[in-house]
Amino acid sequence: MSNPQVAVITEESLGSLRDFKFHKTKTNDALILKIDAKTMSIEKENLLVDTSLDTLSDELPSYEPRYVLLSYCYQKADGRIVYPYCMIFSTPEGCPPTLKMLYTASLSKVMERSEVGKVYELRDIEDLTDEWLKKKLEK
Repeated sequence: MSNPQVAVITEESLGSLRDFKFHKTKTNDALILKIDAKTMSIEKENLLVDTSLDTLSDELPSYEPRYVLLSYCYQKADGRIVYPYCMIFSTPEGCPPTLKMLYTASLSKVMERSEVGKVYELRDIEDLTDEWLKKKLEK
């Protein structure tokens, strides 16, 4: 049985990951990463600054997986405002199994390099709402 292939994170993408993790804003920001299957590299696809989850869901393809790093402005039940840094792993139901395997095999490398602690899997782009994310963050 062969091991699944793992994509390589490009130097440019490593810089984007570093910049995103340490940026200081008080808005909802998202860094979308994709895998180029031809070069087997993980690349920055888009950076959304001061965005809504509706806009983010419009940016995600419904036929291919994506990694989304998210800095999200969230008010806790006790009134405190926090900015959790998390990842949304988008794996839509209709995407090809080979792509799902490639993204899943590369997930731990992206998690390690982005230094993200929480990953939330998203199967249906339509589910990406403030309510969905807040429910995940409360766990």
